[in-house]
Amino acid sequence: MNRLSTHLPRVWRALATAVVAVAASVTLLGAGPARAAADTTPPTVPTGLTASNVSFTSATVTWNASTDNSGSLYYEVTINQTTGPYTQIVSDPTVQFGGLTAGRTYTVAVRALDFAGNASASASTQFMTLARTGPPPTAPANLRGVLTGGVLTDIAWDASVFDGHVSYQLFANGTWAWATSKTSVTVRQLVASEGVAAGHTYTFTVQAIGTGNYLSDLSAPVTLTIPAR
Repeated sequence: MNRLSTHLPRVWRALATAVVAVAASVTLLGAGPARAAADTTPPTVPTGLTASNVSFTSATVTWNASTDNSGSLYYEVTINQTTGPYTQIVSDPTVQFGGLTAGRTYTVAVRALDFAGNASASASTQFMTLARTGPPPTAPANLRGVLTGGVLTDIAWDASVFDGHVSYQLFANGTWAWATSKTSVTVRQLVASEGVAAGHTYTFTVQAIGTGNYLSDLSAPVTLTIPAR
């Protein structure tokens, strides 16, 4: 009998023992604690939406706080602006809106979300800003370029007439270029803000904005060439 055949039973027993040990360790590794179930429960729906402190241009909306099983949530608040819906995220059950238009009805929708991505249904309310009773601002007159040493340095206009605060917005080729409470703007400011480009020609108009986003008609246009740098 050779030595190999003599030691075979011992080798097989050792291999069998190793296999059993590995199997046991695999079983133990796979038998860890069960994973927690994913959170699929949304927060409760916000209730009691109320608008207060409504003025020509602003309002505050509050609501009763939602609850969530995680203990942490936030709110998505959407208001229908003239340029389309505007959405913001807040952590407290209150939000203040500004820059609104006088005499306009707004709808505000609120929903609660948790950090697992669950969202409640939306709740909504409406309010109307105070309406102006007087006439809008008059259209700015005498829109003109101002030359210094023969070079265009400013764009100016005459003040509008209005019973309240007035600001102005300037348009270049129909595109918004500048806003100010003054009756002029420097060419340097316009170029620096990229409202216009040096060396190009534009047709300018200006419009007055009264309290409550009360808009005047556009001024008569003026065409000016911005000096090259």
